[in-house]
Amino acid sequence: MNLTALLVDDELPILENLSFILPWEDMGIEIVGTARSGSEALDKVEEYHPDIMLCDIRMPSMDGLELIRILREQGETCEIILLTGYQQFEYARTAIRYNVHEYICKPIDYLDLEHKLRELASQIQKKRLEMEAERHRKSEMEVWVKHKHIIDLMRKEEDSLFPFPPSSPETQASSLRYILLLIDVSGYFKHSIGWSGARHQSWHGMIRSRLREITDRICEGTLLISARKGEWCMLVEASDEWRLQTDALAQQVLLELDATFEPGSGMKTRVIQDVMPVKLDDQMAERYRHCQRLLIMNDSNQRSDALESETAEQSNISSKEPSRRATMWITKEDLDLITRWIRQGNKQGLIDLLVTLKHRMNEHKSALDGIAENSLRFLLVHMLRELREVHVMAEQDEMHFWSALHSATSIKELIELAEALAFACHDKKSTPRPSVSELITSACEYMNARLECDLGIDEVADWLGISPGYFCQLFKNQMGVTFVEYMTHKRMESAALLLSTTEWSITAIGEATGYKERRYFSKVFHKHFHMKPSEFRSNQRAGS
Repeated sequence: MNLTALLVDDELPILENLSFILPWEDMGIEIVGTARSGSEALDKVEEYHPDIMLCDIRMPSMDGLELIRILREQGETCEIILLTGYQQFEYARTAIRYNVHEYICKPIDYLDLEHKLRELASQIQKKRLEMEAERHRKSEMEVWVKHKHIIDLMRKEEDSLFPFPPSSPETQASSLRYILLLIDVSGYFKHSIGWSGARHQSWHGMIRSRLREITDRICEGTLLISARKGEWCMLVEASDEWRLQTDALAQQVLLELDATFEPGSGMKTRVIQDVMPVKLDDQMAERYRHCQRLLIMNDSNQRSDALESETAEQSNISSKEPSRRATMWITKEDLDLITRWIRQGNKQGLIDLLVTLKHRMNEHKSALDGIAENSLRFLLVHMLRELREVHVMAEQDEMHFWSALHSATSIKELIELAEALAFACHDKKSTPRPSVSELITSACEYMNARLECDLGIDEVADWLGISPGYFCQLFKNQMGVTFVEYMTHKRMESAALLLSTTEWSITAIGEATGYKERRYFSKVFHKHFHMKPSEFRSNQRAGS
């Protein structure tokens, strides 16, 4: 872009020489006007705001120095080269005071003036580029700070490290009301297991660009926030037509994003439209978590008021059938079922259990709290370990799943990962039946972990997926003892260890090994060790 210049001199020949002798176009400078007096120059500067002004000092009515004083008082920043036929020190001192770039004496050496103009033009262009780069950096930083502030609000980090500056436009913007659209790519986390960091970044960049194109076409000015992997938030200013705008945005996002996904990837766009306009600093965290919860609990794309009605109805139905397990996130019985279904290769059983857990979460308003997230992580670790035990998964695949678990940052991602693990479990029909040795080893592990429980043959057989009679036969042949004899032996070993290493009471040790009554525990212990529990403890202490 060319620079602009204004030529000011009361002598017409000098103005003509300045205009035609110097190679202005080659220097990248455009002459926007000429003036023959200070007052005329003042009007031209106000009209054109030139980058450079060549100005004579001695002119009628208003000389060059008075012109420069007025321009500086008005805030004009153009670079000035003074032309004068008088070499007076006072002129030079005044020129310095008003930040004049150059002081040239007449008669003008046009080659020298050209050289000085080229240097000045280069300096101005360099300064302009630096200012533009600084404005760009500042603009990018303001956008980053604003997005960081909004993300902190959504995550309810009240003491944000990056609040809006007190006098910035963002402070005024934060008083506006916005509607939240939560955009999620269902199946992304499952599909992207094993992706490199560069591929994740490239995919998110492509989706973000497409979303920005949509918002610029339909509702310019919409804030687009990358909340988590595979999840974006659009914040639409709540104008008079916000319902029409959010409906149009949601429909276009669904249409265009789904068209970008690879066939067979299993990825699908979902959009939750909130219906409550809120201020950024007011209820943003609450509305974001509300939409997240609806996203997890429902598979359709609707407004949040319709989804909330459905969810409330489901909660009312489920509340009519209270359950002890419904008061907890993940119970020991759930973990036992997971182990059982994985050992049996029952993929559908795992999927059904995950559905049950999602419904259980739906019964709690705090479904997105840290307790639920930690419980799901524990469940996933349990699933991965059980899958390793039955050698269902290749080592490389297992490493990808552990990496995905480490990088998961939301309840939704953890649920998707659990579903992916469930699908990694082969159906029993396609899985070779475990050997007798593997069956009994699994049974022993199950029994050893439940010595304190009232465990029966039927429960263990059911867990293995075989009949009780067949289990008894296999167990006796493989172990050389009956089920009851094995359980008694293990319980007595555990009781002896507790008597030797703890100060627990006899009653407490009996309960910890499956005997609710002290008298019966002592009788079984005496039969096994030929002494009472108290005598056993005394002997152990005396021996040590």
